[in-house]
Amino acid sequence: MTPDHPQKRDSKISEMQKIEDHLIKRFANVKRRLQYETPWFDHTTPYADLESKIRETILFYENRGFYLFQEPKLEHEPVNKRFRIHLTFRPTESNQ
Repeated sequence: MTPDHPQKRDSKISEMQKIEDHLIKRFANVKRRLQYETPWFDHTTPYADLESKIRETILFYENRGFYLFQEPKLEHEPVNKRFRIHLTFRPTESNQ
């Protein structure tokens, strides 16, 4: 059994990189993401109040062919005693 030539190995690596690039472009393209920011909440707002509002937002976008793509992110402004939540959605495959 003979080892691959460096050019042949580099060619295989290059081809695999092209495939990965196409997959990312097709299925994880930033341009196909939808960003939603909740209104600002007072930092003392209980989770129970947030849960229903976030759930309603997620269902709103799901009904329009999007799904929650990333974990929600919290943006906190301690000086202003407030926070908001960022939600990232992507279109479903049937919503292309």
